[in-house]
Amino acid sequence: MIHLQHTPPAVTALMIPAVLSCWSLHPHQIYYLHSTYLCMVILMKVHLRVFIEVENLGRVMNILADEGVTGFYIVEYKGVSPTEWKGFSVKEDPESAISLIHDYARDAVLICSVVDEELVEPIVNRFGEELASEKYTIIEIPIRRIIVNSP
Repeated sequence: MIHLQHTPPAVTALMIPAVLSCWSLHPHQIYYLHSTYLCMVILMKVHLRVFIEVENLGRVMNILADEGVTGFYIVEYKGVSPTEWKGFSVKEDPESAISLIHDYARDAVLICSVVDEELVEPIVNRFGEELASEKYTIIEIPIRRIIVNSP
């Protein structure tokens, strides 16, 4: 929160054009800005990706719902963790590679959701508390913009 009454004139002069360009304020509204509080909130969206073992799907869905996530999508896959993969040498023929995946890969799920940045930390904390003994990976990807075409 910025209080413009106590802001030095040089700083105020720099701030007002930015405010005008963001909010399209008229010149007569500048005095109003000087005599009130200006609160600028920028909420960034985050593409939250959570990799989990399939056995934990219900627990993770409940955590996300409890923390305010209203929608998500799920991708099922087979994966091998880096610790299990370490030291492997794969023959380059397709049959050997497929056989390796069938023998060593585990069923896993990727749960993805676009959330407000403020939801991420509580979700991460819940994972730390409730899934401390389980394997999971959380990736936060900042979103610059979202374009939806729905003709």
